[in-house]
Amino acid sequence: MNYREAFVRLQQFLAPLSPEEFFDRTLVGGFRKVEGDPGAPRATLLGSDPRALLAAAAHLAPKLTFDSANPSGPAPSLESVADAADFRQRIEQFHARNYSVRFPELRPLSAALDGLARALEMLLHTQVTASAFWSRGGMRAPVQYDDHDLIVVQLLGTKRWHVSSKASELNNTWKGIPEGAPDLGPHHSVDVRPGDLLYFPRGTLHTVDSDDESLHLSIGFTPLTVREAVIAALDQLSDLDRGWRMSFGGPLALLLRGPGLERFNSPTLEAVTNLAAACKAPGFLASALQTRSSRVVAALKPLPAPRALPAIDLDTGVVHAAMAFCQLTGSPERIDVSYPGGHIYIHRAAQQALEHIVNTPRFRVRDIPGEVGDDIRISLVRRFLEIGYLELAEASERADGQVEAPTEATP
Repeated sequence: MNYREAFVRLQQFLAPLSPEEFFDRTLVGGFRKVEGDPGAPRATLLGSDPRALLAAAAHLAPKLTFDSANPSGPAPSLESVADAADFRQRIEQFHARNYSVRFPELRPLSAALDGLARALEMLLHTQVTASAFWSRGGMRAPVQYDDHDLIVVQLLGTKRWHVSSKASELNNTWKGIPEGAPDLGPHHSVDVRPGDLLYFPRGTLHTVDSDDESLHLSIGFTPLTVREAVIAALDQLSDLDRGWRMSFGGPLALLLRGPGLERFNSPTLEAVTNLAAACKAPGFLASALQTRSSRVVAALKPLPAPRALPAIDLDTGVVHAAMAFCQLTGSPERIDVSYPGGHIYIHRAAQQALEHIVNTPRFRVRDIPGEVGDDIRISLVRRFLEIGYLELAEASERADGQVEAPTEATP
């Protein structure tokens, strides 16, 4: 997947909202609604019959969660689900007692959804999750907020969302001292129908109710925050300056109770001053964010890899896997190729060959340029086949030319 493909996927999903509007305004703004219709591409992300898709996903039973502000009885058990029929019966029991059922980890069930999520991961360098919420009419959800941003797509039925009029606090993910059940306070209500899209910044207080059966898709992610950028800079300086890795002495549990805390003041203030100075140096912050992205991309769900490697030679044709992308960073000696699932480290002498591999969607092994031997060309292709970044092309698909596509970064 290259940038253009990712933007096209996102453009089709968001329409009539443009990707530029989404990235530059929506992600730094507040709650937003984008109207659609049942024929919009986003309305079929779980196929033409999302109920059937979810009801057949019995393997998700141990991971299902549920909630309700007006349950009519205790939640049914999800233990020892025998088969799809038993699973569907459990879901009906939840619905009969006014529970909304949450189905997590849906990306493997829908190629269209997985492709959209991967496009967002490529463009935002953050993990993207997907869940669905299925309820019957009469259910009311408790007031709540999420610790990540949400894009909600209504797939079936209608819902009424009640959204706080107060700007989100953009809550951190860790838990503080509990303050009791949240109060929605002043709010506005929004009705949605199939094809409509809602965007919630993390921390947005909301609740929901419905008069009929309803099913919506929830896509979660957290864009780069100021805090994460500062952490990236701190990590970068920590790699360069041993002083950041020095230990404080003393029994912390006792020092926290008295004046011994003064020993932390001077080193900490000096470190913060040095960090501010480093961030002003040309290229420092850019390098820090590149390094952060390499870690984030490598931590994404691995690409599907072949069970056994096929024999390849100089005339073997290969193509980029549909879900493949990478982030390149580097040192004077080596290039770090970060891909979903890990890293490959390539010597600088093979840079031209490497750039061809990651920039060219379809090519033959012998077409790889650079001052490397044929054994290196074959070895590089084999390595990218092993991780699922490349796949064998059919004989009819072997290309004579190359179509250049932008890669993630230049080391």
